[in-house]
Amino acid sequence: MTDIIFWLCVTVAVGVAGSVLLYRLGLPAGAMVGAIVFVGAFQILTGQGWFPKVVKTAVQALVGGFIGQRIGREDVRELRTVLKPALLLFFGIVIMNIGTGLLICRVAPVDTATAILSSMPGGMTDVALMAPDVGADPAQSTALQLVRYLIAILILPQVNVQLCRRYAPESIGCPPEKRGSARTRRNLCMTLAIAAVSGVMGKLSHFPAGAMVFPMFAVAAFNVRTGNAWLPKRLKLAAQCLAGVNIGVTITLAELLTFRELLIPAVAVAVNCVLVNYVLGFLIHRTCGLDLPTSLFASVPAGMSDMALVSLEQGGDAPKVAVLQLVRYLCVMAFMPSLIKILTA
Repeated sequence: MTDIIFWLCVTVAVGVAGSVLLYRLGLPAGAMVGAIVFVGAFQILTGQGWFPKVVKTAVQALVGGFIGQRIGREDVRELRTVLKPALLLFFGIVIMNIGTGLLICRVAPVDTATAILSSMPGGMTDVALMAPDVGADPAQSTALQLVRYLIAILILPQVNVQLCRRYAPESIGCPPEKRGSARTRRNLCMTLAIAAVSGVMGKLSHFPAGAMVFPMFAVAAFNVRTGNAWLPKRLKLAAQCLAGVNIGVTITLAELLTFRELLIPAVAVAVNCVLVNYVLGFLIHRTCGLDLPTSLFASVPAGMSDMALVSLEQGGDAPKVAVLQLVRYLCVMAFMPSLIKILTA
């Protein structure tokens, strides 16, 4: 137990150091990226990084709370506008996912099920558990998913911010915090309590990303009714740091070594990841009327809570980003396994 506590403290300390450094350097989403890079390097070098999974639930609940406090009565009415971009995002991802998978299995010694599953924008853990059910190789799928995930988390948000600064500078930047009566200790405690209770309920429900989705709607309901939901910025930075630590400890030397045998598939997955973000992001922006940051961050094939955190910090409509990411995740995870079985039958 003493060793576990020691390595937990070391892991968190490394993550905090990386977060503080990159945040002060002004890197987009620096608090999260710094923790990922530093903890990932620490885990590769020592293999001793450790972080309890229960903290992930707390972070997701906190992220849900931050999104929920941004939702008012007008935002509820505007959420109806995400139906068209959600359908466009889903069908675009499915088509590009299948195309990339079929290309991989033609140019590399990877079977069709593994190739398609590897480029699917789902969670790494979910994909690893799903692999045996669809006849895919769990080790290869997980390694290639790591490529997709790291590109989506470490590279695409940085590029998105630069694109938005060039083409939509007015929409970039952290939205101002609420002022007035909402910024009280009582409202802070109420918001945290609602997020915590609903986060536990969401986790126990086994609903995908329930630990974030339930607090998002619960805090939003509280805010729509009272206008008093409030969480300070320092908690958002803490959530970014802890989210980065949670990602960093999953990066291992064994997974990195497998890339020597999967170089071509890894390049194909990386290209697919980039195309999904920018082809679909700009298409949604042009055809659905959403602002550029919202369209780009909603199209990043990464975790819903991660992209919502980045959107909260860098611009865009975080509630819409979260909803679009949720629709993407639910549709892909529900539809793709059956499609893979049909294609490989």
